[in-house]
Amino acid sequence: MSSRILKTHRGYLALAFAIACVTAVLFVVDRQALLEWLAVRQQDAINFTSSNLWQAIGIAFCVYVIVTASGFPGSTALSIVSATILPYWASVFTVSFASTLGATVAMLMSRYLFRDMVQSWFGGRFLQFEEIWERDGIWYLYSMRLAPYVPFFSINLLMGLTRIKVKDYWIASQLGMLPGTLVNLYLGSKLPPLSELIENGIPTLLTPPILLGFTLLAIVPVAIRFALRRRASNNDPAKQ
Repeated sequence: MSSRILKTHRGYLALAFAIACVTAVLFVVDRQALLEWLAVRQQDAINFTSSNLWQAIGIAFCVYVIVTASGFPGSTALSIVSATILPYWASVFTVSFASTLGATVAMLMSRYLFRDMVQSWFGGRFLQFEEIWERDGIWYLYSMRLAPYVPFFSINLLMGLTRIKVKDYWIASQLGMLPGTLVNLYLGSKLPPLSELIENGIPTLLTPPILLGFTLLAIVPVAIRFALRRRASNNDPAKQ
């Protein structure tokens, strides 16, 4: 128990250190100059994409697979950024397939390379997960993928400890993540270029499509959570 608490504390300390570093950078660096630099890089990426669409898709695809497979945080932000550069349906294709491939790679790594370490890390929580998995099967994976508040990388690691087929894992993951992906990419596709945001400020974001995107981003997770809880309540043996 003490070792698990120590690991948890180390995790919190690492997170606090990362937040402190980012905060320090924001105070030290000239934020206006940073935004202007990012605006130039964004425009360069847009120009490159307009004349090299498939190369841009390939680069974005590889980056997204690496990020999701490694468990590096920021996949949602990366989705939104990709939609500010790629055409909407190109970003849907890229993010949907790349995130599913990255998740599958992480699951297989958990199963074949890090199984003992992952099982030790989750400890008793895996027994609880296994009980629900035996009862609900692939629906449980689908429902976890639907719920954006469930840690993406933890799902990949846990599923590596099960005997789920790769095909079933891929299908349930891709379909489950698709609603959230569509919402994130819709918002990204409606955001103005950074150069326009720098020039005109916050009012640039107060357009109906962008407000709709932020509304969907807030409502969809709540609606999914409500639906999943209602289904779980209806399937509770104690209430039947």
